Amino acid sequence: MPEYPDDILADIADMRKQLSQLFGSGQQRPPITQASAGLIMPNRASPDAPASGVHYFAKSNRPTALAANGTEYDLVPIPPLRAQPVDIAANMVSGPIGGAPNATQYNNLYNDVREVRAQLNALINSLRAAGILLT
Repeated sequence: MPEYPDDILADIADMRKQLSQLFGSGQQRPPITQASAGLIMPNRASPDAPASGVHYFAKSNRPTALAANGTEYDLVPIPPLRAQPVDIAANMVSGPIGGAPNATQYNNLYNDVREVRAQLNALINSLRAAGILLT
């Protein structure tokens, strides 16, 4: 049988007091988020990477996520890229060919292919200028 000091009740009362102080002090610290008025996260330095999953936080007034592999992701969406409009009204002149094609029909088809190529080049250059196509 273990030996207890004579004032075990005083020890228990003292431990209860210490526990209530510890639990009470935990409730006193400022909250990490405020949910009553929407989700408000104050800015903070990058935390340590989690063992698994993702850690969400605010950094420089921007929502950020830190993955378990240490990669930090800025969660602000990229604004849509805008390219210059391209007039795709290709002027096609070749029509259906009945029988053996003649020189005029070959030339019309050749001109149509050139027109499509010019329109495609204009579209590609517009996408490159907007940064949508990199090469």
